[in-house]
Amino acid sequence: MIGSWLSVIGFQFPFFPLVRFPGGQTLVLLFFFIIFQPSCYTSHYYELPNNNPMSQLEEKYSVYLDSTWTTKQAYALLKVFEAISPNLNLQFSRWSITDDGLENDIKIESKDKIKFVTISRDVFPVEESQEVLAPGKHLYYAVVQFITENGTNRAIIELILQKRYGIYVPSYDSSTEGAKSKTSKRYSNFENDELMLIISVFEEFPQALHKIPRLKYITRRIDKEEDEDEKGISYARTGRGYIEFAESVFRRGNSNRARHVIAHEKAHFLWTYVFKREVRADWAKLGGWYQDSTSESGWSTTKERSAFISAYAFEEDPNEDMAESIASYLLYPHRLRSCCPEKYEFIHEAMLTYVKRWGTSNFM
Repeated sequence: MIGSWLSVIGFQFPFFPLVRFPGGQTLVLLFFFIIFQPSCYTSHYYELPNNNPMSQLEEKYSVYLDSTWTTKQAYALLKVFEAISPNLNLQFSRWSITDDGLENDIKIESKDKIKFVTISRDVFPVEESQEVLAPGKHLYYAVVQFITENGTNRAIIELILQKRYGIYVPSYDSSTEGAKSKTSKRYSNFENDELMLIISVFEEFPQALHKIPRLKYITRRIDKEEDEDEKGISYARTGRGYIEFAESVFRRGNSNRARHVIAHEKAHFLWTYVFKREVRADWAKLGGWYQDSTSESGWSTTKERSAFISAYAFEEDPNEDMAESIASYLLYPHRLRSCCPEKYEFIHEAMLTYVKRWGTSNFM
């Protein structure tokens, strides 16, 4: 009787035939009512999480993506926003992807309280690309440009430095009495564009090496005529936990030099606190370094100048040699690969070790 009734209302269960045994038809009917109970089905539906990255970008960050985006690209963008901060209160924006070249890979325009954002397709890592150490760095920095309002929002800039790289930026304002303290006479505040440059270089390091033990803050030293020996020189104060940049490093028109110095000084913290003694010893051996009390630096090398990326690396010691080489590896790898292929491979494997061990999370 139940089978006839089901066929009349149009339901068929070829995968669940009625079994003719005492009570069997009652069990089938009970199964039918459980499945098609409206309240149960509706409740389960609304408990499902929203896994659509496009919808999440709209809900969390007021970011609307047009038809130029794929789901994979949307997911990559969502991960960047979440990495910066999960609680950003942003103005509504509409995003599109272009094949045209853009300055800093992104163009931001405002109209009628809506931001129109165009992002270069080149910012997305290509499958099987060589960016195994810092994939997505171009996409990340493009989003940083958007969130910091083209590098004008100081609070967000400092938030990114703290959350992403573990870096605090002290302020050297005048004292309450109107006269600057001894410390603030020696140091000055970073400009926003200088901090944005530092972010772009720090992002070149593998994510597992974004935060370095003991590297806690950065300073900007005022270059003075009476300090001729220190003028233009930056220092990695590894024992004190900070990098001291000379203000002249950030002069206009010399961004390549500034980027090199930023990477170089951070690399000193890798030498001191990250790379093990065996790694440092192997590096010294590769560079032909040996301790020499007659040398000003306390070290000499058996290698020729051509085996070093710079004269400074050749003249100093294994620590400076590695800092120079790491900066070159990150910023212009083709130069290091051409000049010193063995050192290129050494640094690549040393950094890759930490990427494999810690993945995209920080090893601290």
